[in-house]
Amino acid sequence: MKHQLNKIIERQKPSGIRALNQEAAQVDGAISLTIGEPVLETAQRIKDAANQALADHQTKYPPYQGLLVLREKIIEFEKELQNIDYHVDEVIITQGASGALYSALGAVLNPGDEVIIFEPAYVAYYPIVKSFGGKPVLIDTTPMHFQLSYAEIKARITPKTKAIVINSPNNPTGVIYNEASLNALKQIMDEHSLYVISDDVYNQLVFDAGATFLVQDQRYKKQVIYCQSFSKPYAMTGWRVGYMMADQAIIQQAIKFQQYMAAGVAPFIQYGAMQALKEDVKPVVVHYKKHYEAAAKILKEHKIDFVEPQGAFYLFVNISKSKMKSWEFARNLLHTNKVAVVPGAAFSDASDDYVRLSFCVDYEKVVEGTTLFAKYLTSLES
Repeated sequence: MKHQLNKIIERQKPSGIRALNQEAAQVDGAISLTIGEPVLETAQRIKDAANQALADHQTKYPPYQGLLVLREKIIEFEKELQNIDYHVDEVIITQGASGALYSALGAVLNPGDEVIIFEPAYVAYYPIVKSFGGKPVLIDTTPMHFQLSYAEIKARITPKTKAIVINSPNNPTGVIYNEASLNALKQIMDEHSLYVISDDVYNQLVFDAGATFLVQDQRYKKQVIYCQSFSKPYAMTGWRVGYMMADQAIIQQAIKFQQYMAAGVAPFIQYGAMQALKEDVKPVVVHYKKHYEAAAKILKEHKIDFVEPQGAFYLFVNISKSKMKSWEFARNLLHTNKVAVVPGAAFSDASDDYVRLSFCVDYEKVVEGTTLFAKYLTSLES
């Protein structure tokens, strides 16, 4: 029998991030600076909470929307962290931020709807939009130093525009949207009936005080769909738990996704997540900032240009002096110097002069890997 498969999914490309990581796994002794996988372990207190929940037989089907007690704790947490107010009916527990993004876009998109995506962008946005029959509308932010322009957004708005996806701190650049960028979004929301899906998974991993985020302006609460994850700040990538906060009408549609796609998040996982909300993330930020400063020092010593991140744990490095495209550069680097990085083209066609280095691995690997990377790039300039 000839397989007749879903054409939309068939046309999707595998993640470029994972592709290089998998290639690196085949190279003996390679240093992988690819995926955003925290080297830190999940805190023992979080594991203990999940183990206790298992001992207490918290192994039955969960409520599709998530445990009420966890949703209540999330509301308290976000009130303290960002001074935002939500009701328990405006929160749903998801399979990480990926589940939140799928639920958010699935809840609002109809076939043919347009979604504005700012590039370079996390690799999942484009395929999720396409999966629901939507049309990604891409805006390259490189000329604006990775900030947002009201004029550029306004020029892409059509009667079919349904949503805008934002990510701050950004993956892959680490840039946080400044006041002008946030004001541009607010002006667009004032002028148009659309949603902003705010992927803020790195908003606790910010290097300096003073950052603000769109969700904090509650005048736009009905238009903002806030997606969050426990993965990055709490080193819980394998736990697959996150949440979405939005108007109740949107949450009600997202619950249907949970019903038919995953039947909710395991209760003992949710009890671990509850404990995570009590953890102090400040030492984690200090940890990653130390890694960033070490890598940045090496790049500056070799006179290599990069985007200075304000948060997250990535360096977006300019390789234009190599005269190579990013995939060619990354593969050559892997097989000659045994360092794996992510090609910029994985995040945007316009980012082929960049590669992304992740500095959330062991400190020694950050230093060694960045040094080998820098020496390789500078050797190509001569």
